[in-house]
Amino acid sequence: MKAFLKWGLYVVSALLLLIAVLLIYIQNAWKRTFDVPLDETFQVVLTPEAIENGRYLVYGPAHCAYCHTAKELWPVLDAGEYVPLSGGYYWDFEIGRITSPNLTPHERTGIGSFSDAELKRALRSNVSKKGRALFPLMDFHLMSDQDMHDIIAYLRSQPPIENEVPDNSFNLLGKAIMSFGIGPVDWGMHAPRYRPSELDVIEYGGYLANNVTACMACHTMRDLKDGSYIGERYAGGFPMVSSTPGMVYVTPNLTPDPETGIMHGWTEDAFVARFLAGRVYPDSPMPWAAYARMKEEDLRAIYAYLQTLAPVRNDTGPIYTEAK
Repeated sequence: MKAFLKWGLYVVSALLLLIAVLLIYIQNAWKRTFDVPLDETFQVVLTPEAIENGRYLVYGPAHCAYCHTAKELWPVLDAGEYVPLSGGYYWDFEIGRITSPNLTPHERTGIGSFSDAELKRALRSNVSKKGRALFPLMDFHLMSDQDMHDIIAYLRSQPPIENEVPDNSFNLLGKAIMSFGIGPVDWGMHAPRYRPSELDVIEYGGYLANNVTACMACHTMRDLKDGSYIGERYAGGFPMVSSTPGMVYVTPNLTPDPETGIMHGWTEDAFVARFLAGRVYPDSPMPWAAYARMKEEDLRAIYAYLQTLAPVRNDTGPIYTEAK
C-alpha cells in the first residue's frame, strides 16, 4: 500500500510538473515570431487609378471598412459615407477578444511606420510587422498583387487618425492555440499577380468570391478556436455572433442544391437586387452596405460563379436563431 501511494505521488508530481512546464511554455510561446521574408520588390505608387480602385475595394467588395471601424459607426457606413479606417471593432470569441487595428497612416497608432512589404506580408502571409502570426480573420491571402497594391495605395492616401486601439486579449485557451496552432500562411506562390479579366465572367466571379469578398470564409463551417475550415465549401451553417445575447446568425447554404441551397431558384436579377437593397436584419454581421456599393457587373460575375458550384445538401435552418 505504501509503495502504491509512493508511486501515485510520483505520478501526480510528474503531471503537475508537466502542466507547469506547459503553462510556462504557452505564456512565452504565444508571441513567438516567424522568419517570413519580405517582398522588397513590392512598391506602392499612389496613382489616381490605384487609389480609386483601392477605395472601391476597401468600402465595397473587400469590406475592410466594416472590420476596421468601431461598430457604432456602421450606420454611417450603411448611409454611404466614407468613414476613416481607424480600427476599434472587436470580436469576442471563446479564445478571447480580437480587436481590429488602425489602418490610417498615423505614424504611432496606425500603419504610418509600416513599409509596403510589411503590409503585403500581413495580408499575404498572416504575419505582423513584428513577425508574429496574426489571428486568421482576414481571408485575403490569395488576393492579387494588383489589388493589394491598390488597397495599400488608398490607405496611404488617407489622412492619419490618432487612435490607439488595445491589443488582442487572449485567455489561456487562446494563448495555447496561438502557441501550437496559428502560424504563417504559405500561399503566396499561388496568388495571382493580376486580377482575372472581367471578360472571363466565371473565373472573375470566382476570384471575387474566394479571394476578395470572403463569401467562402463566412459561408463555410469553421472551427471557432482557430478559424480552420471544417465543412463543405459554401454549404453554410457557420454561426456568427449577434448583438442580442443568446442569438446567432447562421450563414445559409450558397450551393445550388435544389432542396437546401438558398441560391436555387434565384434569378441573376433577383440576386443583384437583393445585394443592392442592403441590410434587412439590423445587427446582421454581414457587411450588406459594403456589398451594396459593388458594381453590378461584379455581383453578376459572383452569381455566375456560384451557379457552377457542386450542390451540397445541407439544411442550415433559420438564419436568425438561438445559440446552441
